[in-house]
Amino acid sequence: MQTVRYTYCWEGAVVADFTLDAVRRRYAALADLLNARGWRCLVACDTRFLSAQIAADCYRGLRALGAQVSLSATPLPRPAVDVALDQHVADCALIVSAGNREYWLNGLVLIAPAPGLNPFIDGAPPSEWSPFPSDTPDANLIDARRVYIDSLRDVIDVELVRQTSLTIFVDVMNGTTGGVIPAVIGDDARTKTIEINREQDAWFGRQTPHPHSASLVRLRKLVRESDSHLGVAISADGRALGVVDNEGELASPLEIALLLAHYLNRQHRQRGLVIVPASAAASAPWVRGWETQTGLNVEFAEQPALRIAEARAAYQLLIGVTEDGQLTFGRAGGIGDAPLAALMLVELVARRGVKLCVMREKLRQPQGA
Repeated sequence: MQTVRYTYCWEGAVVADFTLDAVRRRYAALADLLNARGWRCLVACDTRFLSAQIAADCYRGLRALGAQVSLSATPLPRPAVDVALDQHVADCALIVSAGNREYWLNGLVLIAPAPGLNPFIDGAPPSEWSPFPSDTPDANLIDARRVYIDSLRDVIDVELVRQTSLTIFVDVMNGTTGGVIPAVIGDDARTKTIEINREQDAWFGRQTPHPHSASLVRLRKLVRESDSHLGVAISADGRALGVVDNEGELASPLEIALLLAHYLNRQHRQRGLVIVPASAAASAPWVRGWETQTGLNVEFAEQPALRIAEARAAYQLLIGVTEDGQLTFGRAGGIGDAPLAALMLVELVARRGVKLCVMREKLRQPQGA
């Protein structure tokens, strides 16, 4: 069985609730938990306002209280943290992040291999305050981003993508995945990857950094007018994916899940459940036709995130997607791994030699893809 991990969150509005004082008041309980369990903890952050500085302070504060901690050298996508834990870089992770929530929020996220914890108890502040921002010249730095990029290269047929002439737009939404997809594909490839919204903006242009909360007008226009093969938008934390076909139309999470499931089954002989959010499409003839053709079962779940986690832990999952476009694969990547899903789509388009809009149209025909 795969290690089942549980997520604990504490969030607040920046300056009003999420403050340095409020974070430091939670060090004692968190350090006690880590010390009692003997867990090694990876401290990481996203690109939100002061996240990197708060993460360095967390690292220094927890280490001063005796915890075994390491610090990510760069902001990390959430799936990169999952991959680092799968590769035993640490036993648990503390992330300074509010995920893909509104830009004015920030928080602490603990990913740990135990249920029923209460890690963020509001206690007394430390007796001695260290300077802020903290200097960490002797920090135990971990290049978890490189670990993640290497893991993606192990899954994707990089040479196929490199040798195929494609143009891909990637909207990284000012988040943690900037540079990840180009790094996986590498330099001097025939596939051209163009990133937008890569510049540092801790407030995400005062928009929610999530592809399903944004209109993606710029991305859709760029893809359509340049006759590119597809465009993808990745939430700031790297979990949720939005997909634009070559005509600038948005593809639904259900369509992307079925296209990728069919590809994984046909190309890589993988099998398992396809878990998607409950919807009226459950009775659509084209979905039932797809099941008949592929021999795969589609489960329309009322709580897809829970069912995906259960099926993945039991090695029963092929692919799953949530309402907001978080795609999880059964055999690779992290929980809600948007860069992996995007790269898998690029590989699919490269191998099929067909534009994405054609594949979407064929998918919805009664006989399936």
